[in-house]
Amino acid sequence: MTEDSFFQWLFQRLPAAGKDVVIPPGDDCAAIRWHDDKLLLVAVDQVVGGRHYVDQGPDATPPALAGRKLLARNVSDVAAMGGTPLFCLLAGAFHQGCPEAWLKEFYGGIVDAARDFQLQMIGGDLASTSLDDVASLTILGEVPANEVITRGGALAGDALFATGTFGNSFASGHHLHFSPRCAEGRWLAQQGLAKAMMDVSDGLLLDLSRICSMSHCGACIDLTAVPRRSAATSIAQACSEGEDFELIFAVAPDKIAELQQRWPFANTPLTRLGTFDNSGLLRDQQGNTLAARGWDHLSPPPAGE
Repeated sequence: MTEDSFFQWLFQRLPAAGKDVVIPPGDDCAAIRWHDDKLLLVAVDQVVGGRHYVDQGPDATPPALAGRKLLARNVSDVAAMGGTPLFCLLAGAFHQGCPEAWLKEFYGGIVDAARDFQLQMIGGDLASTSLDDVASLTILGEVPANEVITRGGALAGDALFATGTFGNSFASGHHLHFSPRCAEGRWLAQQGLAKAMMDVSDGLLLDLSRICSMSHCGACIDLTAVPRRSAATSIAQACSEGEDFELIFAVAPDKIAELQQRWPFANTPLTRLGTFDNSGLLRDQQGNTLAARGWDHLSPPPAGE
């Protein structure tokens, strides 16, 4: 069982969405009709001690950075829809005897990040546990209804673009320090240049396969074009390691030149990675079929990986 197969099973058992639910479960955010022709974006994500950050030993993650990561990964989901983050709610369960200083630094990291990302924490819950620490954050954002970008809008012939670089996120510390692509996602939405988009959290190929699935298409990706985070980053790491939190998106053929000429973010690399097609598969530049490899909480990686 994989995460995607489990969610497919679950979504089939949910009642039909109400008329105010514009985007149901399955995208980076759900979207609900709100006010003034805007949609309310809602997403939830979590961090687990020992899984999303190092919680013990000399290399333990500073608690403020663990808290920042929790908020930033949620903000990245809003960015993937072309939205603006507004509010968040935080629920945390921490081991009994959790040091006061650690807890305050963790929450302080979230508060500081919320200030940086210009959103407000408006509530939450706190509990204790005998298991690993876990904190879950729900984020609320907004986007004009006519600008929202989903995973399902790519068509054969559209170009595949990506922001930033990929791979080696844990070893480099990128997963703790990354900046969600809010400005980039918002600009793409305002300009109407991205037809489908999502953020890469589980791996470039796995998340690309999710755009293809929602868009009922395939994609051909030039693996040599994938921008790697460092010279030590392998192509396999760049394509499947995850925790990159970059945007991948589809651009219509007649918008490619406009995107490349008008891209206003000098510090954010923009790379064309390939083209969407009708194959229903992921393929490399030689036509070889690629496995949609990436991080899956319900499907452990093969032995030796």
